[in-house]
This record gives sequence, C-alpha cells and structure tokens, in this order.
Amino acid sequence: MIGMMKATAGRSRNTRREHRAQHEHVLRMQKVVGFAIVASGLAVIAAQALQHALQHALGG
Repeated sequence: MIGMMKATAGRSRNTRREHRAQHEHVLRMQKVVGFAIVASGLAVIAAQALQHALQHALGG
C-alpha cells in the first residue's frame, strides 16, 4: 500500500515536470508563429510599397 502511494507521488511529480515542459514548448511555438505572422505581414507591406513605387516610376 505504501509502495503504491510512493509510486503515485513519483508519477505526479513527473507529470508536473512534463506538463511544465509542454507548457514552455507551447509558449515557444506561440512566439515563433507570432513572429512568422508579423514577418509575413511586413513582407506584404514592403511588396505593396515596391509595386506602388514602380507604378509611379513607370508612369502607370
């Protein structure tokens, strides 16, 4: 009985560690995805600005 309780407590500690590691991984992924979204938005704005500049330069 006591051995079973100790085993359960050990699993609980490991589960907390795994959960914390998983949470940190999720936070890192959210940062990476957020950066990708912002970077792609800036790329779209830069492409539109370039297109606008070229249209004016070529008399379009």
